[in-house]
Amino acid sequence: MDCIKKMWSVVKKFRKEEEDVANLFLQNGGALLEELISFSSGTYDIPIPSYSAQQLVNATNNFSGRVHASTYGYICRGTLQGHSIFVKMFINIPGNLASHSEFDILAGAVRDISITSLMSGNKNVLKIIGCCLEFRYPALVYEDARFETLANFLDPNCDKLLSWKCRLKIAKSIASAILYLHTAFPTPIIYRILNPHNIILDHHCVPKLFDFSFVISLPPGELKVEDDLIWIPGYFDPEYQSSRFVTQKTDVYSFGVLLLVLLNGQGPICRANEDDPEHIVNYVNDHIHKDDQFKHIVDPKILNESSVNHQQLQAFIDIALRCVQAKGENRPDMFEIARKILQFE
Repeated sequence: MDCIKKMWSVVKKFRKEEEDVANLFLQNGGALLEELISFSSGTYDIPIPSYSAQQLVNATNNFSGRVHASTYGYICRGTLQGHSIFVKMFINIPGNLASHSEFDILAGAVRDISITSLMSGNKNVLKIIGCCLEFRYPALVYEDARFETLANFLDPNCDKLLSWKCRLKIAKSIASAILYLHTAFPTPIIYRILNPHNIILDHHCVPKLFDFSFVISLPPGELKVEDDLIWIPGYFDPEYQSSRFVTQKTDVYSFGVLLLVLLNGQGPICRANEDDPEHIVNYVNDHIHKDDQFKHIVDPKILNESSVNHQQLQAFIDIALRCVQAKGENRPDMFEIARKILQFE
């Protein structure tokens, strides 16, 4: 009798686990479908392959080999069906200040999956190959790539040379990716968290944008939308900070900071900017008309390159400074920025 009771207990537990998985699949699948319909106005017709939880557990050796930590989880490397992959898991991290915000982790997960999928045709976005709906929060499966963030390459202790040509390529590629978000959908989508930690450089030094958890779309016919602050130290639009209104110029500001950091690496511009977003403008303006201005503003690694054109550096700085104006109305739009940057050789 005891043996039968134990067997029945195991059967009930197994059935309960199956029911939980089925419920999660339906709940998460419904939320994902809703999000895809919302962002594409019902025109989305490309299915996202779905993997089981057990497949991802086996593929990642129980999620070991983590390569990146994000606000709501982590990314780890694995092997699935003979191919190298990355898996992004969403979790509620105890003690994380972001966990106490009103932002819903489930909403962030399905948003990340849906936008990454909708952006799959853009070569400058880390490509999704599938998802898993059987965890508490859906997991995202990426294609294989060298997972090294731009922030690592800009670190002064990094011994890898990030040439001016490569930095220009990054600026052009990310401008194109943000412009795509602003123009390719029924209403503009604002990325909001642009910074070097959300850009990787693959094996061929092609920049890939990832993490679309915090994107927000503008309502039809509107130029702004009010939302809670998503704090990105140093890259935070002061107008968004003061008004809580997100606009396309929110991304323009962050992109301008990115341009200046590409110029300066992790030098005084970056350090000043982390303390106060307005300092970056003050710092550059203080040195822009001084003798040896480039010595203060431009990464020495760039200046040591014999082929660097100082006139081009000056034009690059001018574009960046226009992007980081305190008032959004004084900043150019992403179309103008992309057009000018793409002209650089």
